[in-house]
Amino acid sequence: MLIRRMQLIWKPLEEKLGKRRCVGFMYMGRMNGVNLYKHGMSRTYLNLDDLGQCYVWTGNSHYERVDFATELAKLEAALARIGETLESVYDEAYMAKKDAALKKAGFSVTRLEVKPETMSVN
Repeated sequence: MLIRRMQLIWKPLEEKLGKRRCVGFMYMGRMNGVNLYKHGMSRTYLNLDDLGQCYVWTGNSHYERVDFATELAKLEAALARIGETLESVYDEAYMAKKDAALKKAGFSVTRLEVKPETMSVN
């Protein structure tokens, strides 16, 4: 089985937000020319093409162009509701804190890590 490493395309997001405000994002891939950036804390997406134009997923593999400022405001509002900002780092320490809070609230937490270079999941 051939495993190709995904090319991470951060330039559009970094140009829109600056590197300091990208620390909470994960690069999820690219579909139909749109780069998919998921924020780890809010679990919401900013989807940008290579020119920085913003899109939302409308279903059936289709993305519709929308106003970036509006989508950014939605993301920042979601982060504010949980006491975070775009400068908040989504890292191992944050995930451990979140897992502890979930366990304290009575939830079971299972975290899976897949390393495509060394394994395949069928």
